Amino acid sequence: MSGLVPNATHEKMWLLRLVPSFRFGRLVCAAVLLAVLLPVFYSGDMGTGERSTPAFFFSLIIAYIIPVFSFITTKSQEALQALKPILDLDEREFTLAKNSLHSASPVTVLLCLIAGALSGCIHLTLIRASLVDAFQQAVGSLSGLLTALGTLTVWVIMTTVIAKLIQQSVLFGQLGARHVGVSLLDTQRLVPFAHVAISSSLAIIGALAFFPLIGLESGQNLMESLPGVIAITGPLIVMFVIPVWPIHQRLLAEKQRQLAVLNERIRERPTSAPASRMSMAELEEILPLVQFRREIAQVSTWPFDLGNMTTLAMYMVIPPFTWAGAALIEHFVDSLL
Repeated sequence: MSGLVPNATHEKMWLLRLVPSFRFGRLVCAAVLLAVLLPVFYSGDMGTGERSTPAFFFSLIIAYIIPVFSFITTKSQEALQALKPILDLDEREFTLAKNSLHSASPVTVLLCLIAGALSGCIHLTLIRASLVDAFQQAVGSLSGLLTALGTLTVWVIMTTVIAKLIQQSVLFGQLGARHVGVSLLDTQRLVPFAHVAISSSLAIIGALAFFPLIGLESGQNLMESLPGVIAITGPLIVMFVIPVWPIHQRLLAEKQRQLAVLNERIRERPTSAPASRMSMAELEEILPLVQFRREIAQVSTWPFDLGNMTTLAMYMVIPPFTWAGAALIEHFVDSLL
């Protein structure tokens, strides 16, 4: 168990501390962040007559990702609690696992800050064509400074959130691989693994929906949005697959094992006559095996149900609609000018 949550602490990580714990705390957090960030980022373009800072994008994505990260972490803890009856963890081990979902070691936090800042600097370098130009733009005007600060802030926050969500996914993947009981006749108890995969994906899918806002304010520039889209699309796939893949593999192996056993038992029946010529005693002996084999063959080896798949489908259509909507709005505005 020590390898499962080696650095679990009781302290919430810094992003989660920004979200109040009272009812509607996430909505309050989002509203406060918007109220603070919008005036700050828009102040860089005041008096210039043009929009060069994607203030709306910076403000919205930050005000979105922090409360949603809190929401997903809570959902992951609820999923872990739902799995508790079929986990082979004692009370102390379970508490450590649950605490690890909302905590992070100082080293992890520092590494996320460094990785996010470096990624932000690389992104600014790609936008400005060189690091020197990026620095000159940042110190040359308030708008340039706020754009640089916004870019770095978004990269740091998104890097921290994605790293933690991947860590949560890995925890559930380890639980599914080694610490949970598996029964083909009761796969409904494994649905929390699907809940984690889908809710974790929500953060990234929602973030993708905000990227068209960059072009609406400061004009379309592929380098402003493409690096961020690429950087979070990969983790999206990872966060969706990791929680469910190990349990899928175990269910698949168990299904193949049981089907092999049933087929062997059916082959061991002494009669080789067709069903129409079997006696009632022979039929009563073989039919339960055939029926049970059919039931096992129909069992899904993925911990998803119809509700999970419907929710995922609804999430997946969000980014295409927002990107298409942004393109239509831009075309409409251009036609009016």
